[in-house]
Amino acid sequence: MSARDEPESTTALHLTEHASSGCGTGCADALDRLFEYLDSELVAPDADRVRAHLAECQGCLEEFDVEAVVKKIVRRSCQEAAPAELRVRIHERLVSLRVREGTV
Repeated sequence: MSARDEPESTTALHLTEHASSGCGTGCADALDRLFEYLDSELVAPDADRVRAHLAECQGCLEEFDVEAVVKKIVRRSCQEAAPAELRVRIHERLVSLRVREGTV
């Protein structure tokens, strides 16, 4: 998922604020490409530029660290299966709504 696919969120707003704060040369580009970099979707020259910028810019490196942790938590959360009881309750609720709306 690239930055353009990311939903507007507190994290995305924080990235925008950081880029506009002018922490250094290349911040806006590095932050615009951060999600692609995290997902290994950049071609080598672009990835090298982002990597070099992160090595020089503490503010952008901190943003990278936050996004890496969030990505790790989301990945871990997506691997867990919903409990069977929850699945049954959701299914029953959906059937109930369909019956009420007459879409069955």
